[in-house]
Amino acid sequence: MDLGTHLKQIRTAKNVSVYRLSKETDISENHIHGIEKGISQPSVAMLEKLLGHLGVSMSEFFKMSENEMYPTDYESELLGAVRKLSGDKAEAVLLIARLLSK
Repeated sequence: MDLGTHLKQIRTAKNVSVYRLSKETDISENHIHGIEKGISQPSVAMLEKLLGHLGVSMSEFFKMSENEMYPTDYESELLGAVRKLSGDKAEAVLLIARLLSK
């Protein structure tokens, strides 16, 4: 897997411009372009920062399956909210989601 190409695919799939990603992460547009073109390699911290703003975890990014799914902004927000809940409350949300999807 080409890290830069993969990053660009995720960024474009989420309709995020290099300019916007640069402004949100404080990483220069030139550096992001360099990463996407394979000219430079990001540090782990920098990659986490870029991916975080794209709503993708490191494990999702490095998953090697062709059937990868990236959450939408809405799904990311929902997941983030559920992760903050206690176990019982998270179970209740899951139960509600299951009931609504029938």
